[in-house]
Amino acid sequence: MGIVRERRKAETRTRLIEAGLPLFAERGFDSVTLDEVAEAAGFTKGAIYRQFPSKGAFQLALFEQYAAVARAGPGARQASWFIPLTVQFAAQGMRDPLLKRRFAQVLAEAPDGGSVEGQLLKALARLWPASSI
Repeated sequence: MGIVRERRKAETRTRLIEAGLPLFAERGFDSVTLDEVAEAAGFTKGAIYRQFPSKGAFQLALFEQYAAVARAGPGARQASWFIPLTVQFAAQGMRDPLLKRRFAQVLAEAPDGGSVEGQLLKALARLWPASSI
């Protein structure tokens, strides 16, 4: 029973993050509610609060998924949400020093690959070198 429950919990978390990525990319962090994310993922409001204690915790989970994609290279960055979320996280990082440091680290670690997405990441990395933050 424990393994099934843990697997279901992980699947719910994944579906919520996958639903949140395009919503936040399209409308921004301040405009999307967790209720909207839960609904888009096919869950109730309670499901999201069982996974994430706050909107900030959910945004952190989104950032971790974003960071994994950024580090994975050009092929992984083809999602329609990637560039808009890059801009969202850069803007959010201007107001949040912790996010700025974490974002700068991701930028420093992201391979270029010559794609538009890679060029954007490298341009932002030049603006926010991880060693200076």
